[in-house]
Amino acid sequence: MSPPPPPLPSSNCADGNGRARGRNDPSSPTPGAEHTVTLIKSIGVTAAAVAGVVAASEYLHWRSSKWYLPVEQPSGGPCSLIVLGYPTRLNGEPRRAQVWRVQLAKRAFDELAATKVVFSGGPSKGRPAEGEAMAALAHRLGMPPDGVEVEMEARTTWQNVQFCLPLVGNSARVAIVSDPLHAARARRYLMAQDPEVGRRLVSAGEYQFMEHCWLKIPCLVHEIYVAVRGTLRANTIDEAVPPTLSP
Repeated sequence: MSPPPPPLPSSNCADGNGRARGRNDPSSPTPGAEHTVTLIKSIGVTAAAVAGVVAASEYLHWRSSKWYLPVEQPSGGPCSLIVLGYPTRLNGEPRRAQVWRVQLAKRAFDELAATKVVFSGGPSKGRPAEGEAMAALAHRLGMPPDGVEVEMEARTTWQNVQFCLPLVGNSARVAIVSDPLHAARARRYLMAQDPEVGRRLVSAGEYQFMEHCWLKIPCLVHEIYVAVRGTLRANTIDEAVPPTLSP
């Protein structure tokens, strides 16, 4: 007589308490559910990382908006604005960073009752002059042409300040307009080039919470690059005052 066949393997398995658990047991995760959980975790980690970068960028821009300003800022007298340039598109149309800077200039012009605005920046790599393009945009945004001047020789931030100082040096108040980190670096350059005018610096009110936050992040990256480059190339004119990210 032949032996009985071996029993078929059971589809059930025992849990830690010895209870059988089948494939259709609702407590058993399915491949689709596991994929969903993994996806949710990945989205959560990504969102937390993005939020952290945005928060760090906002914090540094807020802090930098207070750097390199006199303890007691002058409160009266004529005010001049220096608006730092940014490379224009090849077709002459302004980039988003330029639009932002002109919007900041318009706001500062109104809040500080400025009497002069100097848009600074020459042509770059075959592109139209930065200052000229930004002045035209300012006119389209409603800034009155009276008192608007254009400086079209500067190629760097150091030169923006250097070439604009003769145009604004007689003003009782001087404000520099750009994204907060860039404006802080330019204020430091101005203090190095002309400490007397540096004592007349006032805030342009360039920081607003979460304003153009997607532009602030690349601005932060650029300032880090400039700080590192300035450390490595401290013998060039632009790094005569080596850039840093803090006072």
